[in-house]
Amino acid sequence: MTPASLTVIARRFAFVRETLGPNRGFWVNKFQRDAGGQDGDSWCADFVSYVLDVAYMGKPPLKRTGSTQTLLAEARAKGYVVDKPAVDCLFFYLNAADLPHHVGIVTGTSTSGTIGIAGNTSEDGQSVNGTGVFEHVISTAHTVYVRLP
Repeated sequence: MTPASLTVIARRFAFVRETLGPNRGFWVNKFQRDAGGQDGDSWCADFVSYVLDVAYMGKPPLKRTGSTQTLLAEARAKGYVVDKPAVDCLFFYLNAADLPHHVGIVTGTSTSGTIGIAGNTSEDGQSVNGTGVFEHVISTAHTVYVRLP
């Protein structure tokens, strides 16, 4: 099965904002519930899980989860980690302990930078606990890329 473009699907949710307080809102809560999370939890992984579920028509290659650590651990175990990003790859930001703390989808690459879209981020991409789904330049420092089948 060839999945639909993660980029195309994710961009359809660019309108999503936290409207009922931090990490809350109609769509935010939907993403959280669909991935087994709770209202108020950080939701970047919930958003990615939702996009994967749509793209792969209910049979995503990674389990639905609100945990960046679970997503990346499964991707590593399945050999999906790659050195260079491409459109529709997942990107994971790692903290100082090399643990993932944010995930999104690569939407473009060029010599001037890599672009991505993520939930629970800010418009300028400076916050990994922002207020909505935004597309922006992503950092390549301490970043791991995952290419799904």
